[in-house]
Amino acid sequence: MTTTKSAAPVVRDADAELEALFAAINDVILVLDAEGRYVKIAPTNPSLLYRPAAELLGKTLREVFDGAQAEQFMEYIRTALQTRTTVHFEYSLPIGGREVWFSGAISPMSRDQVVLVGRDMTERRLAERELRETLSLLNATFESTADGILVVDLAGRIVSFNRTFAELWRIPDSILEAKDSAQTLAFVLEQLADPQGFLSKIRELYARPDASSFDVLTFKDGRIYERFSQPQRIAGKSVGRVWSFRDVTESKRAEQIQLATYRISEAAHAARTLQDLFAAIHGIVGELMPAKNFYIALYDPADDLLTFPYHVDEYDSDFPSKKPGKGLTEYVLRTGQPLLVTPELHAELERRGEVELIGPPSIDWVGVPLKIGDRAIGVLAAQTYAPGVRYRDTEKHVLQFVSTQVAMAIERKRTEEQLHESERKYRLLFETNPEPMFVYDFDTLRILAVNGAAVVRYGHTEPEFLQLTLRDIRPPEEQARLDEELAQRSADGAVRTGVRHWTKQGKRFDVDLIARPLEFAGRRARLVLARDVSAQRQLEEQLRQSQKMEAVGQLAGGIAHDFNNLLTAILGSTQLLLHSTPPGDPRREDAEEIRHAGLRAAELTRQLLAFSRRQVLAPKVLDLNAVVANVDRMLRRLLGEDVELVTSLQPAAGAVNADPGQLEQVLLNLAVNARDAMPGGGRLSIGTTRVTFQEEPAERRHRMPAGDYVCLAVADTGVGMDETTQAHLFEPFFTTKEVGKGTGLGLATVYGIVKQSGGYIWVYSEVGHGTTVKVYLPRVPGVAEAPAPAAEPKPVRGGDETVLLVEDAAPVRALARRILEARGYRVLDAPDGPSALDLSARHGGGIDILVTDVVMPGMSGRELAERLAPPRPRMKVLYTSGFTDDAMVRQGVLNAGVAFLQKPFVPDTLARKVREVLDG
Repeated sequence: MTTTKSAAPVVRDADAELEALFAAINDVILVLDAEGRYVKIAPTNPSLLYRPAAELLGKTLREVFDGAQAEQFMEYIRTALQTRTTVHFEYSLPIGGREVWFSGAISPMSRDQVVLVGRDMTERRLAERELRETLSLLNATFESTADGILVVDLAGRIVSFNRTFAELWRIPDSILEAKDSAQTLAFVLEQLADPQGFLSKIRELYARPDASSFDVLTFKDGRIYERFSQPQRIAGKSVGRVWSFRDVTESKRAEQIQLATYRISEAAHAARTLQDLFAAIHGIVGELMPAKNFYIALYDPADDLLTFPYHVDEYDSDFPSKKPGKGLTEYVLRTGQPLLVTPELHAELERRGEVELIGPPSIDWVGVPLKIGDRAIGVLAAQTYAPGVRYRDTEKHVLQFVSTQVAMAIERKRTEEQLHESERKYRLLFETNPEPMFVYDFDTLRILAVNGAAVVRYGHTEPEFLQLTLRDIRPPEEQARLDEELAQRSADGAVRTGVRHWTKQGKRFDVDLIARPLEFAGRRARLVLARDVSAQRQLEEQLRQSQKMEAVGQLAGGIAHDFNNLLTAILGSTQLLLHSTPPGDPRREDAEEIRHAGLRAAELTRQLLAFSRRQVLAPKVLDLNAVVANVDRMLRRLLGEDVELVTSLQPAAGAVNADPGQLEQVLLNLAVNARDAMPGGGRLSIGTTRVTFQEEPAERRHRMPAGDYVCLAVADTGVGMDETTQAHLFEPFFTTKEVGKGTGLGLATVYGIVKQSGGYIWVYSEVGHGTTVKVYLPRVPGVAEAPAPAAEPKPVRGGDETVLLVEDAAPVRALARRILEARGYRVLDAPDGPSALDLSARHGGGIDILVTDVVMPGMSGRELAERLAPPRPRMKVLYTSGFTDDAMVRQGVLNAGVAFLQKPFVPDTLARKVREVLDG
């Protein structure tokens, strides 16, 4: 009993301990039989039971779970009973609205029972899943990042790396997978431009495990990497190092290329020449890519010529200009597309016949067109001969990117050089132009630039000129016209004629202006050529004057010719009347008045003939000094006591070919004019000099060819003449004297004699300063003939010879016949040449002398004489004329051996001349 009594408390104590133990366990503990029936459920953690324990006890697993899950549990039970081992597995159950994961274990208890222990592993499983997810994310990040990552331990041994690291450094997988740090480092150093710097940084960081760093790595092939390094810490302690490498080649290159475009633009502005620009472009491109062998080709479509103004090459120094062919340069120029040529592509292009090899073969060649808009102006090219330097699309893109800026820079520089060349040529033309040129501001009229010819012509220095305006070079009387011109200025410039400018000294001159618009130093301006036309205007005036004088001369000569015929009849008839009128006869005085009036009229006609240069001269080589000496006494009587005559004769002045009587007439007329210009007395100077002009001199109204001259100068101290008077000085009948005190033929006669003698006459005069007249006669070689002494007049003799008289003026013909017949001559007369020929043919006897007028209608006297000469070779000839203008007397100079009698003549003169010719 005791035993029995004492045993009960022991059992209760054991149950209590077991319950306490179960209460402390969170696991689910079940006892199941071989059929899967719940036998026992330990009261451990009811919240983890699929259903309450009361509902489960006695039921099988197939009754509690779905077929698949129940069968799975049954498989675990059978395995445990058969193998007598514990079976471990994991399972999940929906409990309390959530999925609870268990780590299960079924162990055999007896032959037909097992114990199942299920531990709640939901939190751990969630943690593991989160860890897996985190690790997956980290690994994906590790592999997908664009940076190459290498993890090493403190000794530098490789721990891990991502695929990007292998690709960036181009390290074979075999080396990395073996985690061979030494080989990896060697492979890295081989690629770097500065391997020693790389090693130094590694050693420095490995010596300082907690240090961080950042730097930039440059590769031999142009790649650029940024390198980051951070210590790897676990639990706050450095256990290794993480290296991160980022490829910034393209971004850096883009920055460099962008910078290069600015530098090329700056170089275009800074370069002095195109060659300087080309060299700068080469240097800039060489910083972006390998460009040891580099050239620029430019195409000129006008000449269809390809030139190579810049080239640097290791093997080829010959880049001649040429017509486009089949080179790679021409291919790019032709297609207008960039081209990267490898040996394989070059072979293919050659096979297709599109290119030919020119020069040494390169390994890679890259070229891009230089374009302005759609127009290709050339090609930018680089090539490599070294196997270790190869070109890729990157280099092509680099050249392509900078090509636009290069083309613009080249075009700008070429334009600048062309502009500079144009400016240089303009400056050269501007400065060397013999005509005055200047530039003035369109708005302010200020003169901005002036050439040397303008400085010389206007008399201002260049600095003085640049202080003037357009108004300052126009005289006061031109200002109103200038205002009109300025108000009507057109945008295209203008041509002005008849404009007058003046010099610094106030001397006016004529200009024709050509003004053209231009931009000068950023301002609207006009370029003006001021052609000095003073000499041209003087020549035009001289031509007009000459034409006027010629017209008047022809008129005067014609009048004189006809008038001489009338005077011949009047004077001849008067002399005959005087011969037949005895002294003391009252009619004789009237006849004398008629004769004197006729002689005065004859003098007027002689002056008209001199002016018209149609008088007959008898030129000879003479000493001009002797002519002046011969008239010295006559001049002194003519001038009077209140005028002092001074002569200055140069002994070596030389000889001239002229009519001495006409030169005396010139001196007399000039002296008379000088005397009249000095009413209160004065001084008259006459001088001779020898003058030689090496080039054609020009004076206000006259020009004369270069040569050797004898100058006769006549200067007075009289009242002088103004411009208006000088302009009409040599016109016939122009006089400044009172009516009735001058004929106006004095200087006209001088002008005619001088011009007929082949000379030139210049007049210099100013009001109040006297007048100087200079006569230039061509100097001739030879010895001057001594002046012939005045012959004593011989008595007029007659004769019995036969005279053929031909005269178209009936009164003259009748008078001459009476005169000659009165002297005993037999006279045959005819009114013209044909009648004379007929008369000669009908006359059976001889004809001793032909007296004929020179100018007659139908046939001239010269032609008549020539027609009569063959049948009458011994016949003498005497010509008469009121003027001479035929082929026999050229330019008014009488040919030697020809007898001539000037009309009007008196009976004695005609009789004496006929006798002289017959006796000659």
